[in-house]
Amino acid sequence: MDGEMRPLRRKLTASSTLCWGAIAIALAQVNAQEPVAHPTGKKSIQLYLATSKESKATTTFSSDVMRIYAVWKGQSLEAGDKIKAVWIAEDIGEAAPKESKILEGELKVYKPDEDGAFYVSRPSGKIWPVGKYAVIIYINGNLAQRAKFTIRQGVQIEVQ
Repeated sequence: MDGEMRPLRRKLTASSTLCWGAIAIALAQVNAQEPVAHPTGKKSIQLYLATSKESKATTTFSSDVMRIYAVWKGQSLEAGDKIKAVWIAEDIGEAAPKESKILEGELKVYKPDEDGAFYVSRPSGKIWPVGKYAVIIYINGNLAQRAKFTIRQGVQIEVQ
């Protein structure tokens, strides 16, 4: 399965794809979770999933959506910190084993309140396997956020 993930503001410094035969999985899961408040001075990321960087947060996507974005904003980051996104297919039935890694990418930040987005794209002519997904965000290798989302057949995108 071929997919792509690119940060919107910075050149992707590392990415890999996972081939799953003819199925292309590129999904961002966001529990469209509300950012967790962190004390001042602690590095953190606020994260939500959407169909574009300008769209509202959602946790449910249609199986024919072209891209899923993990939109983030950093707090108390330092120049040189590395933000990494790992896209996971948690449970998509027979399309792939549970907790399969779909794609990952990493970028370097340049300011304390850096923001950006990672996205995954489905290959043209394919649809996403229906099921549960997640995107996990790390700051310098440490877990910062995990956002879950669902892909459903023919559903309208639910905005929160």
